[in-house]
This record gives sequence, C-alpha cells and structure tokens, in this order.
Amino acid sequence: MISIINLSQRVHGINDRICDVLQKGLAARNVGFRYITTRDLTIRPCTNCRSCMQSPGEELGTCPMSDDMGELVRSILDSRCVIVSAPINCYDLPSIMRVLLERMSIFCYWPDESYSPVIRVMQRSIKGILITTSALPGIMVPLVTRSRKTFKLFAKPLKMTRIDYHHFGFKGRKVDMVLTEKDHRDLMKILNQIAAPALNA
Repeated sequence: MISIINLSQRVHGINDRICDVLQKGLAARNVGFRYITTRDLTIRPCTNCRSCMQSPGEELGTCPMSDDMGELVRSILDSRCVIVSAPINCYDLPSIMRVLLERMSIFCYWPDESYSPVIRVMQRSIKGILITTSALPGIMVPLVTRSRKTFKLFAKPLKMTRIDYHHFGFKGRKVDMVLTEKDHRDLMKILNQIAAPALNA
C-alpha cells in the first residue's frame, strides 16, 4: 500500500495536481494506494497531557482525544511508502505538520520520572518521499527552508530510513501553478521507483 498525504489547504492547487498525477499513475500500474488530504480531516492540536506516553512496551500509546489522527496513523503504518506533498509556507512545511508531529508523541515512551522520551520500536521501515512546491527555485529549498529537517522529525518515529526529496520550484504565481513537462518527467520517475517494489511485495 502507498499512502499519498496532501498537506495543502489550497483546493485545486498545484499540490492537488501533483497528487492527481500520482494517483492516476499508481492506478495505471495496479498499485494499491490511499489518498489523504489533511484539510478534510479533523486533527486537533496536542494538549500535552502526556498520557499517551506513559505505557511501556512497543504498542503505540493511546490519545484521549477522538478525531482523525488515529485513522491517519493507521494508514501510514499500513504503507510500504508514504508520499507527502506540501507547499512551502514561511520557509517550512505547513502548520498542520507541526500538529502531526506533536500528536505523534504516541510513538514515544516517556514516564514522568524520565528526563527524555524513548521512541517505541517499529517492526519494519517505511520509505518516505517529500514533494514540495515553492516560489523559490527548487534547488534553493533545502538551502533556505526547514522543510527537510521538519520532514526528518516526522520520519524518525516511523523508522523512515530511506527518504527522497523532490522540490518543484517557481510555483508562486498563479500562472505558474501548472505542471511542466519536466515536472511530469520527475513524477514519472517517482512512480516508476515506488511501483516496482510495491508490485513485487
């Protein structure tokens, strides 16, 4: 299973178009996938109650809040590969990623008598792919934004030891929010990369 997670709040924007190409490409290759747009989910900010981190062992902690975060986590853990498509906002990934990071404390064990948390042991690794869109030239994104560092924080408890980055630049103006021939070639490379191992799984 491949999970495609769209962090963009913009409906019919460039990230939606990227995700449309990925969905059609995976369907054409008969690869199972799940498409998730965080703007359609209810994910509340962490209240820092820390109750999810009190139980020892490898089982994930349980958050007392009832919303869509549990469904999102289950989708991720069922995946061989997770693709996150996101705009760059204020030199970083969108604010929903910070909410996700805080809610991912369920992956940690941190009893009150300890100074720091321990990440629970994951049984297998998941491949991670970050796709960003930005007004910046793509080559500048890893140099002047925190997007890769933020994604690594997301990847760590999920045991994403394999991460690929793809930065689609010059997408700031409305007229530029289209996929060029080069963009399509890059997306085809991503699809070919993830489809082969998924088909052989």
